[in-house]
Amino acid sequence: MKTLRFPLYLALGAASLLSACKKDKDKDEAKPKTKTELLTDKSWMMTAQTVNPAMRTNSGRVITDLYAEMDPCDQDDLLQFAKPDSYTLNESNIKCNPNGPQSFPGTWSFGNNESTLTLKLGNQAPNTYNIEEISDNTMRLTETGTSGGASYTITYTFSKR
Repeated sequence: MKTLRFPLYLALGAASLLSACKKDKDKDEAKPKTKTELLTDKSWMMTAQTVNPAMRTNSGRVITDLYAEMDPCDQDDLLQFAKPDSYTLNESNIKCNPNGPQSFPGTWSFGNNESTLTLKLGNQAPNTYNIEEISDNTMRLTETGTSGGASYTITYTFSKR
């Protein structure tokens, strides 16, 4: 009788070890991506740009959809982020200046406990955006500013490509 217990205990022990390994593997697979991983794993294309409150254009129209006002050559641009801190603005299919470069280098960094994203393109001044959302498919950034004494919030929405 004693000899039957040993194989049974051995089988139960092996089964519990295997199930423990499986649980650890499941934990690793369920580990959420970091913001850096979400930012750098694909290219991003702007799909919307809005302003709140509505803004008056130079021609006197009142608008909230800034994306519709953009040139097509800017609407198809791709942002390609790389680790640790570089990114490229790629002109994609429609170049604004046919004789200009296809891409422009820049740098990026997170700030304020990864709640802001600062982008610096070439020798331009850096711009800092609040990160409202960053996921596997969507990035939504906001910035605030003033024009003519009024405060505005601009929201940029990007999709992965």
